[in-house]
Amino acid sequence: MSNSTNKDVIKRFVTEVWNENKADVLDEILDPAYYDYSSEPRNREGIERLLAIVNEAFPDHKTIIEEIIDKGDTVAVCETFCGTHSGPFRGIPASGKKFEVGRYRFFKIVNGKIVSHRGLLDLPALLRQIGADK
Repeated sequence: MSNSTNKDVIKRFVTEVWNENKADVLDEILDPAYYDYSSEPRNREGIERLLAIVNEAFPDHKTIIEEIIDKGDTVAVCETFCGTHSGPFRGIPASGKKFEVGRYRFFKIVNGKIVSHRGLLDLPALLRQIGADK
């Protein structure tokens, strides 16, 4: 599989799964043995749980790919995650505040399927921007 195709798989993951909330697309792009180092549980169910939390807390959320780089079976992504805090998040009631934070992700792709994911969100900045530090 070419590296540009690996990038396309990740662009589809971000666009269709995260931004358009089409969890059924996971059937097509996740390997059955998928492992997520950033979600609990560490599999597809973890992604779906996280999406539900994000969609409730930030229904207008959007992920913007700022940079995407690939090498071999690895795709690295620098993203901006933004939206409005319109529902509860980590025990914090909706504030109506907008936020914009960085997120970094690394994916492994084998035969056109995502086999693993590691991600890091700037959670302290997100909490600060929605007023959790008040």
